[in-house]
Amino acid sequence: MTSTTLRSLNEPLERTSAGAKAATLARLTAAGLPITEGVVIPVGYPDGLLPSAVAEILKSCAAPHGLIARSSAVAEDGTSASYAGLYTSRICLAHPTALLDAVRAVRASVHNPAVAAYSRALGAEASPPQMAVLVQPVLRPACAGVLAADITRGSWRIEAVHGLAEPLVSGSRTGEIHTAGPDGQAAVRPTTQSVLLLPGTPQELTMPPGEWVTLAPGSATTAKVQTSGSGILHLYTPGALSEGPVLADDLRARLLTVAAQAADVLGLEHIDIEWAITPDGQLHLVQARPLTVPLTDAAASAPLTDAQVLHGIPAAPGTGAGPSTFDADTAGRVLVCGALDPGAVAALLARPAAVVATTGGPLSHTAIITRELGIPCVTNVTDALTAIAPGTLLEVDGSAGTVRLASAVPTQRTEPPRSLASVAVLTRALDTTAPTDGRAATILWYDPDGPTTAGHEHPVGVLLPGDLPAPVTVPATHRPLRLPGMGVLLWASDAAPPPAEIAVLDPEGEILYRRAVPHAAN
Repeated sequence: MTSTTLRSLNEPLERTSAGAKAATLARLTAAGLPITEGVVIPVGYPDGLLPSAVAEILKSCAAPHGLIARSSAVAEDGTSASYAGLYTSRICLAHPTALLDAVRAVRASVHNPAVAAYSRALGAEASPPQMAVLVQPVLRPACAGVLAADITRGSWRIEAVHGLAEPLVSGSRTGEIHTAGPDGQAAVRPTTQSVLLLPGTPQELTMPPGEWVTLAPGSATTAKVQTSGSGILHLYTPGALSEGPVLADDLRARLLTVAAQAADVLGLEHIDIEWAITPDGQLHLVQARPLTVPLTDAAASAPLTDAQVLHGIPAAPGTGAGPSTFDADTAGRVLVCGALDPGAVAALLARPAAVVATTGGPLSHTAIITRELGIPCVTNVTDALTAIAPGTLLEVDGSAGTVRLASAVPTQRTEPPRSLASVAVLTRALDTTAPTDGRAATILWYDPDGPTTAGHEHPVGVLLPGDLPAPVTVPATHRPLRLPGMGVLLWASDAAPPPAEIAVLDPEGEILYRRAVPHAAN
């Protein structure tokens, strides 16, 4: 039934009417976590009533720096399909025409062809696609970013920039990186940031380039305007901000505490959070969702004596090889690009062998999608566009963060022996006894004349290779998991989740090939 009533994050919301993002934020609001107020235009709200809805929102929302209309689709933020960055969110002035245009743009994005293709690739199609819109006052943060955490293991990663997080999530910038060290201490990788983005007041947005803007009320810190548009100021980062860390230790500790609380409220073991901290030190959770494919620890790469090796940040595990390409013809090739932004999704769905990006990190929207699709990816290879010519043969190791230029068609290089505790080994024959190499599980490549998995204590799955549908009859003891680009995996219903990676071993037990396993649902 179509609803003509606007809803609030201060009341219980259902995913079917308010969309996933708004329903989740309402749960966190009810739990007392720091969420900015917001109004929801529900699924199916009549287009003819939108002007009056916009007028009502403008009366109720104090928005000195404008508003943001955010997607809250029913299908997004799932456990296996995030739809990260595929829908539109738009910052706008607190003005009836600007907000109405933003709301309509968000609603229209549910019909984006890339969304439909992504849905088919992950088996997460929603029919018909449904979109609610969440409208909130725009925060003007001192810093913002993304956090990914495995609550059970105590591992986490935070990426942060001054100002809005948009350059991080779009993949156009690599931020300051904080990770959990083995000794419990945080390891910090600093960044340089020449430009920061902030929402502007109507007066600030009319200032010409070269004028100065005060970053926060009562602050002595000012920044010079580079340009502005669409409600956002692009400011040259002042020297005072370049001298210290983006995210201070005490704020990081508070962020980790709140992230654990949010995961507990939502019942998640793996969580992905977008956050912002305002100049007064207040932390705000902008978005929270399941981390569809948990981050894996960066692998130590084998010693490489070849000088033709480029280094970046591991973003999606696995290895891939092929000729480089800079255009949409990506099938079986290594996609080399600048910002790994949402515009690259169509190229990802064409199944490149791997991705190499000059900027960004593993928490950007499109890096998330590479992991969901099981495509090896390395980001922040800063000289990739100048060092790599089209058609260059490459070997990409998304676990080690390396790109190797090859002089001939690359063969699968072996890696030094590594723990198989999170890996399932792909095989055509099952061991008669439990494997002794430490593997998490065995995946049997389905052969009609081969052995079955019955009677094996060691965790065993069956892979039906190729783009096959799930079998008509699934054993009552198993469930089908769709693995994009691999096939369908039959996995025991009462077993732990399938391992994070699939690997092929040579007779000596060395890894010839490995690829991430998306945590796909049926």
